[in-house]
Amino acid sequence: MNPGYLSWLLMIITIILFVSGWKDFLLRGITSRVILLFFVLWIIGNCLVISLPFGTLAVWVPVLLIMVICILWRLPGALYHKLHIISVGALMGSLSFFMQETVQLMPASIYGNLELAMALSIGVLAVITIKHPSAQIAAISIGLLLGEGYIIYINKRHVGIELGSLRLQDRWWLTLVVTRSLSIGLMYAFLVGKHGFISMTNVIKAGVKKISSKDD
Repeated sequence: MNPGYLSWLLMIITIILFVSGWKDFLLRGITSRVILLFFVLWIIGNCLVISLPFGTLAVWVPVLLIMVICILWRLPGALYHKLHIISVGALMGSLSFFMQETVQLMPASIYGNLELAMALSIGVLAVITIKHPSAQIAAISIGLLLGEGYIIYINKRHVGIELGSLRLQDRWWLTLVVTRSLSIGLMYAFLVGKHGFISMTNVIKAGVKKISSKDD
């Protein structure tokens, strides 16, 4: 699949799910107006590229950075919680950079598709460390942008730099979808397990009560 197609496909699927009434299920706590504004700015930013002396900058990258700043600003809690999200994002960036460099040095070290493996690894890290959907989005955005920055810096590319490539855009959407899927799957697994435990406890209590009544 050509770079850029996956992000458009996942974005269209996401929009369809939101329109179908799945917004609160997928991204609870985020208003429809904010989501609509993000999609409009993303589409506009995806179509615009700024020429810089050292390369190009896709406008969706500043849009993403502004979104991250707004999320961190509006998140409830003390400064510690915001720093926690930033630190998790930095860890995700290091993980992204490490996996990309590892594949270049040892191609057989990562089984299967690199992008999917990265999305799963970062998604698991996000689910384990962060619960709120918007905070997960902020951490993922910080991580992937940092990882891309590490790659550009380590390769010493100071001319012809492409900030906000289509491949990075695909990676962001894939990681976001994988992370939310893992979060929802884990939540339902927990609810099913909790319901099963409660049902089993009630059955045991009923059995003990029945045995006690027979003894009486």
